[in-house]
Amino acid sequence: MTDVRKVAAGTAAWRPWLLHPLLLALWLGSFLLAAALEHAPHASLWFPPAAVTFAGLFSIGWRAVPAVFVACVLGTWLTESGNSEGEVRLGVFAVSSLVFAVIHIGAYALPAMVLRRLAPSAPAELTMRPVSQFLLLGALGALLAAVLGTFGLSRTDLLDAPDLFEIASAWWIGDYAALVTLAPFLALVLRKVGGDAGVRRFPPFEWGEWRLGRSAASKLALLFAVTLAILLGYLELSNSRALLVVLVLPVVLQLWIVHTESLASSQLGLLGFSLLTVGAAAGFDVGDDALVLQFAAISLAANTYLSLAAPALYAANERLRNQVSHDGLTGALSRTHFEDRVAIELARALRRSQPAAIVMLDLDGLKALNDTHGHAAGDLALRELVVRSKACLGPDDFMARLSGDEFALFLPGADAARAGHVVATIRQRLAAEPVQPLGFHVAASFGIATTSGDGASLSQLLQAADGAMYADKRARRIQNE
Repeated sequence: MTDVRKVAAGTAAWRPWLLHPLLLALWLGSFLLAAALEHAPHASLWFPPAAVTFAGLFSIGWRAVPAVFVACVLGTWLTESGNSEGEVRLGVFAVSSLVFAVIHIGAYALPAMVLRRLAPSAPAELTMRPVSQFLLLGALGALLAAVLGTFGLSRTDLLDAPDLFEIASAWWIGDYAALVTLAPFLALVLRKVGGDAGVRRFPPFEWGEWRLGRSAASKLALLFAVTLAILLGYLELSNSRALLVVLVLPVVLQLWIVHTESLASSQLGLLGFSLLTVGAAAGFDVGDDALVLQFAAISLAANTYLSLAAPALYAANERLRNQVSHDGLTGALSRTHFEDRVAIELARALRRSQPAAIVMLDLDGLKALNDTHGHAAGDLALRELVVRSKACLGPDDFMARLSGDEFALFLPGADAARAGHVVATIRQRLAAEPVQPLGFHVAASFGIATTSGDGASLSQLLQAADGAMYADKRARRIQNE
């Protein structure tokens, strides 16, 4: 047992050290990939180092800076070597590497550290807020990296181009396309390697269970097959831009996966689509059509994250509707919602010449119960009254709390006989056993009002049922005396 603990402790001690060489390898490897995907001078279809830097800074904080700084220096060396045909201008390299490293790290540190600070307070479920924060802050970081990087490197002679605005625009889109598609996966990799200690979690970067069922695998295969077919068709038809527009189909398929499969399936769909579009673009010259591919990748990513957050939004809206339409203490309908539903039901009953009944009920002895056992006991009695009353209702009947201890039932299609049977059933259930844990019985007074042949308004029915209820209360009080 001691040996096992020692091994586990040793693993925890050395695993985080893998993060630095891993970050360096990921950054340089993706930098070389980006260089192979240049569709214009200094403009890459996809710039994964942006995602590596962002994920590293978010996941492990400032500890990622040394590895990223070294990677930026080595990347600048590779760029300078390529620009000068193997002859490195040491002065240009020294200044450019420092400028690029500071700008690149600083630009992505801003959104990464803001998200890192927000992560502990983010809800466990994926909601619109963290998704919007990730998408907007990521766009801001990519914009800062593009604008400041273009301006800074043009001053160091590493970047020589006539139209800096065009380069900055392409730089921004390439960085952002890689960031939104790769950052969640890279954050997961860093957490798997470095362990959870000190590593931030954030809802848009979560993957959930990795197990994929047959349904998910089939849908992912369809998504990738359609994407690949469109890209191959684009190549065979002499780079027809109109065919690239059909990449909207994979977006629709991805939304299908998002709404029917697991979180991991959705993330794999996003990652696979991005790799396919980038990989295919590496095999042929896309030229100005690179913007269409970038837009497709960004659209699919944004739609994926926003759609993943939709269930939480629906649940929040449902909770809000429930708070408005239901009484918070007892779960019965609110008076306003009850009156709206009854008005509709009464109009339907009148059109169909069907009866309907309203039953008013009032909890007996609530004040004495509160005075004797406290308000918590009174609340328990009100809840128990609603629970036992609902258990006696049909599927189309409903119950509302009109005021403190006053409730109403609406029984569509019920005549006086059925309403009386419902009341008798409720009385029996209330008297059957005491309310635990205090051991007191709950009793109530009832009043019934039914619609007449020419119809009756809600206010008339409530008034009639209320009068009948108080008559019942007086009669039961006299009987008890």
